[in-house]
Amino acid sequence: MKSLLSKYFKFSDTDYNTFIAKGKLIEYKKGDYLLRANEVANKLFFIKKGFVRGYRLVDGKDTTHFFYRENWFATDYESYLEGSVGEIYLQALLDTTAHVFDKNSLYLFFEGHKNFEKIRYIIAEYAYLQMVRKFKNLQTNDLKERYKKTISENPELFNLVPQKYIASYLGVEPQSLSRLKNTIKWDKT
Repeated sequence: MKSLLSKYFKFSDTDYNTFIAKGKLIEYKKGDYLLRANEVANKLFFIKKGFVRGYRLVDGKDTTHFFYRENWFATDYESYLEGSVGEIYLQALLDTTAHVFDKNSLYLFFEGHKNFEKIRYIIAEYAYLQMVRKFKNLQTNDLKERYKKTISENPELFNLVPQKYIASYLGVEPQSLSRLKNTIKWDKT
């Protein structure tokens, strides 16, 4: 995390050590939940190692919201910001190690260490850009283009997660994605 944060702002080793001590390093097994829907998300997770899927249930149907990789933050950001009951489940798709920060402790730390408060803006800007890109991709590209773009941006994704999760992320049924993958094997355009 230190190398990631140092790309965005300067801090001393002492300040970083004080910051990292605010979190707990927790190991999750594959399939464990970091966060469940119907709870207020008052934790911020930094994925040190592993891979996490964020999803929600829409009319009883599992819909992938986002995939969280190593060296980035995860939470139900809407619930985290508003203090409202969340809709997002965060589930480890691989054995995962995360620094877990309590929101209140983190905000108290920010009051005394203003440069670290930039973390809030970094996460917010990243979340915003990811959602804008996903929305634009859904609006402007057909399934074939969305699939190709997802492969080019996340080549390891298809080796890490079941196809049904990728299909729901792309907004289609698994059968449609399977048919598309078969046509792309023959049509290398």
